[in-house]
Amino acid sequence: MKDNRKFFWKELKSNSILTAVLSLIYGLILIIWPDTSANTICYVVAAAIILVGIVFIIQYIRKDVMRDFYRKDLVAGLVAISLGLIALFRVDIIKGIIPTVLGFIVLFSGIVKLQNAFDMLRMKYTYWYVILILAIGAVLILEPSWIVNMVFVLIGCGLVYSGASDLLTIFFVSKTIKRLQKEQDIID
Repeated sequence: MKDNRKFFWKELKSNSILTAVLSLIYGLILIIWPDTSANTICYVVAAAIILVGIVFIIQYIRKDVMRDFYRKDLVAGLVAISLGLIALFRVDIIKGIIPTVLGFIVLFSGIVKLQNAFDMLRMKYTYWYVILILAIGAVLILEPSWIVNMVFVLIGCGLVYSGASDLLTIFFVSKTIKRLQKEQDIID
């Protein structure tokens, strides 16, 4: 049982570190090249939607009609391809949606940090308030009056902050878990 928990923690920790580093990198890209990033994201999203549509159509062609009668793969495929083509030719629509989606990602990261802070308080970690401050900072970055002309730069700053504070949180949580494991080993 103890080995399963260690494996789970190592897996969770490595995934969290990877996510934080990717957030940092993507945030820096948005800060350095905001307009190019916005267009690239729009084209990638449009291409992905078109690919999903193609996959649905291929599934429709390959399916057994008698067994899968009520599945609407052809309809889903055609709708996805249509939406992808609209997104491809109307990049401005996707550009309007991306800041909201990325903003939700930063907000979600802040809420997760908030829970981490309270979990660390419950584990009696001395510096739990540092994580609380990081959580509040992640949420404050999304203050709407800031997001006027420099949406992508601000979201990039939010992602950099989120990634950096995630790495710091992982460090503190890891340190706390190691301390608790040592205390548990002493008790056992």
